[in-house]
Amino acid sequence: MTVNGGMFRMIFRRGIRNESFLKALEALAQQDSWWRDVLADNSLIIGIRDEYLNVYWQGQSIFRVSFKAGTVTASTHQKYLLNPGIKGQISLIGGSFDLSKAAETMLTRDYEGVTTLERLKKAAALYSGREKEGVHEIAISNPTIVDVEIAINAAAVSDVLRKLPRMDVASFEKADTGVDLVFWEAKTFSNPELETGEVVKQVKEYRAVIAAHHADIAESYSCVAKNLLDMGKWSNGSRPIAQTTRDVAAGAKINVTGTTIGLLVYDFTADQRDREDKDGNTLRKKLEKLFEQNELGIDRFRFKGTAKGLAL
Repeated sequence: MTVNGGMFRMIFRRGIRNESFLKALEALAQQDSWWRDVLADNSLIIGIRDEYLNVYWQGQSIFRVSFKAGTVTASTHQKYLLNPGIKGQISLIGGSFDLSKAAETMLTRDYEGVTTLERLKKAAALYSGREKEGVHEIAISNPTIVDVEIAINAAAVSDVLRKLPRMDVASFEKADTGVDLVFWEAKTFSNPELETGEVVKQVKEYRAVIAAHHADIAESYSCVAKNLLDMGKWSNGSRPIAQTTRDVAAGAKINVTGTTIGLLVYDFTADQRDREDKDGNTLRKKLEKLFEQNELGIDRFRFKGTAKGLAL
C-alpha cells in the first residue's frame, strides 16, 4: 500500500528484487538441494510473488520459498507430508487409533531428493480438481505463460464484488508495439458459470481491476520476466524461456489493458461440444453472443476437449 496525496492506494506487486535473495537462490541451485530438484522438474510451476515464490503442482503450492535472516527458507502445508502410498489398517482400540506401528511411515519426515519431491506431488494431487489439473497442463505446455493463480486486490475498485478476484493464467504475446500481457480465465466445460453467464461478470471484474492497477502490473511482470530468465539459466536448460519473456527481460514494453483477457474451456466430448439448446445454440455460440453483447470480444476464446495440448 502506498500513499498518494493523502490517499491510500492498493498496489499490485510481483517480483524478486532483493539481490541477496537472488544470489542465494542461484547458489542453492548449484548444490544438491530441493531447489535444484525443483528447477530441474519443469512439470512444476514456479509462481513469482512479492519477494517470495510458490512452487505449484496442479494448483497446490507444495513449497513457499522466502528469504529470512540471509537464508533461503522453504515451507509446505502439513497435509502434503502425509504419505500417499501408505498401506495397511489401523486398529481402533478403546476409542483410540493405535498409531504405534504406522507413525514412522505416515509422514514424510526428511527431504531425500526427487523421490520425496514425487511423493509431495502425489499428496498434493489429492487436493486438486479437474479445473486445476487442466490449468496445470496448459501452463506447462505453453512456455509463454509467466504466472498462475493471479490475485489482484480490488478493495478500492467500484463495481467489483469479489475483493480478491483471481485469474488463472498470465502469458506474454508478441505485439506490434512490445509485448501484450494476456490474462486467461480457465473453466471446465461442465462449470455452471459458463451456462449461467456468470463468467461474463467475472471478466468484467477482471477488466476493472486490471485498469486500476495497469502500471503496477506492467512494472511487476517486467521484474518477473527477469527472474524467470535467471531461473532458466540456473536450471541448465530444464526450464525453457519463451522469446517474449526474453524480450521483456531485455526491456521490451509490456502492454497491459483490460481487453487482453481470454477464456479457456476444456474437458468435454465432441457430443457435448456440438449439443444445441432449444434456440439452436451450442455453449460456445451462447458465450460468444454474451461476450459480444457485453463488448468483451471473442478473439481469445480457446475450446479444446482436453487441456493437454491446448495452445494459447
